[in-house]
Amino acid sequence: MSWLTWRQYRAQAWCALAALAVVAVLYGVTGPRLAGLYDTSGLPGCARTGEGCERAQSAFAAAVGADGLLTGLFYLGLVLLLVLPAGAGMFAGVPLAARDLESGAFRLTWTQGVPRTRWLLVRLALVGSAVAALAGLLSLAVSWWAAPLDRAGALPGAGDAGLPGRFGPLVFAAHGAVPVGWALFGFAAGVAAGLLLRRQVAAMAVVLGVLAAAQVLVPLLVRPHLAAPVRTEAPLVLGTGAGAEQGTIRIEGDRLYVSTPVSLPGAWVLSVAALDPAGRAFTGPVPAACHPEAGPIGACRQAIDALGLTQRVAYQPARRYWAFQWAEAGALVLLSGAVAAGTAARLRRGVAP
Repeated sequence: MSWLTWRQYRAQAWCALAALAVVAVLYGVTGPRLAGLYDTSGLPGCARTGEGCERAQSAFAAAVGADGLLTGLFYLGLVLLLVLPAGAGMFAGVPLAARDLESGAFRLTWTQGVPRTRWLLVRLALVGSAVAALAGLLSLAVSWWAAPLDRAGALPGAGDAGLPGRFGPLVFAAHGAVPVGWALFGFAAGVAAGLLLRRQVAAMAVVLGVLAAAQVLVPLLVRPHLAAPVRTEAPLVLGTGAGAEQGTIRIEGDRLYVSTPVSLPGAWVLSVAALDPAGRAFTGPVPAACHPEAGPIGACRQAIDALGLTQRVAYQPARRYWAFQWAEAGALVLLSGAVAAGTAARLRRGVAP
């Protein structure tokens, strides 16, 4: 069965190996270049002392942004690992059962000495292991290359410099252990769709839709709740001093939205809300001093300060990054196993037309 599986998947295997080799060369050659920009920007000193971070972050962001190759490789890594689950499902998972069902070859392969359930499980193990290995190696290469960006993102001033944070939805799904879980889930979904629909093109379309929806919904609805967020509250004071311009005031009709900057290096900020003295969400009314015709902005800031507002911030701390990585990857692996088990049970009951 191993020989037969190789014969059926050799085209996909050679393409995957070629892509892996190209990625290894590109990221292996340019990785020291990105690390050198990090070292010369002043960020190592900022990490030790906590001083001069804003200047160092700006220098590092400017140097990376001015290098078109490094910028392109950063986005290439994101694209490769974000489309890998759909690719694994469409080109590795769907053909595993749908190819034989659509062509009628199952009448031969399923009547040999190997039971149909064993036929499926062995192929699931062989191809699934290859998919996991490919995802793991690609993620390892991209994560190693992007390590200076991740370290910079965990230091003060990264957000102001425009550097990506590790908890960003796209970066999180393309670094660390999570890509392996997503690739296995895409593969399992492809096998299930191929077995149920028995048509490769239709199954590929379904897998593409399922993976696209899942990769949008999980960061929005699931990932923020893998652990209870930390909440902090502090008086919301805009003031009129040198840092007053950092506060945000937004007026929409009769609603007022106000906030002050949040400094939580490397954290995932989920929400920032202004509360009134009673602890309720504050959205107005708008003080008279804040109307456009009322006068200078300083008077508006003083009027808002007089309201006695509190700012509540809900966030996931930077130290939870790897806990979130392993939690999401583990959940996806378990879900993939459940889908595979359901597929095997469906095959055991019989699916022949």
